[in-house]
Amino acid sequence: MRLTIRHALALARLLTALTFLLAATGDPASAASAATPLPAASSSPAAPVSPVAGASATADTAHCVDSSSLDLRRLLAPPPRAGSPRNRAELDELLRIQALRTPSEAALARLDAARSIFRFADAIGDAPGFERERLPRTLDLFRHINVDETAVLTPAKRDFARPRPFAVEPRLAPIIARPMSESYPSGHSLWAYTTALVLADMLPERRARLLARADQYAHNRTVAGVHYLSDVEAGKLAGTTLAAMLFTCPAFVREEAEARKELRGALRLP
Repeated sequence: MRLTIRHALALARLLTALTFLLAATGDPASAASAATPLPAASSSPAAPVSPVAGASATADTAHCVDSSSLDLRRLLAPPPRAGSPRNRAELDELLRIQALRTPSEAALARLDAARSIFRFADAIGDAPGFERERLPRTLDLFRHINVDETAVLTPAKRDFARPRPFAVEPRLAPIIARPMSESYPSGHSLWAYTTALVLADMLPERRARLLARADQYAHNRTVAGVHYLSDVEAGKLAGTTLAAMLFTCPAFVREEAEARKELRGALRLP
């Protein structure tokens, strides 16, 4: 297969994002193991893994990636089995987090139950221009991204079918509304990493702070008592991969360029 410039750039971005992910998790061996299925899926002629061909036929950013081009069931390792020692260890870790969380940590975890780019305001510097009224194109971009996030997440959650931790361990008391969907992978973590990487692409001078905030936001799913740690790590990997694939989609590139101009103008950045 001939490697185009667009694919080369996408690969470079993916490697950069995954480097951050390895540093953030502090577990290079397990992160590398989780990523192992990706090359195999890419090399299979029966599995269309690049969104570029399909995306070029439409001007709709909301359909750049779907579950046929990014099948999380092939990318992610299965979650720990119910009743296994690893699953028990994860439940014990959630009980430890629950026992030690402070009122301020609990308050932030409750706020981070919302999926909104404005949860990243502090990472952007609480700039006056980061306001809904001034960012219609930026908000449209992230609404469109959310369509693709849902498309790739829903079948993975359904097929992995992992019960939420509070459904397994009665001593867990979530501090937010109990989600009805399956637990693996974490959709909020997927959303946070995709959002942070797209914002970082538009605001490279804020990259480190945005990615650190995404890590905090994802961790707060365990603080809230609604996700296992492995759910969160799988969501991070899925979100990183989704962002890299969006960066290869011509419709996304066009819409992101307009949103970048709007966002940087609102923040008074050159």
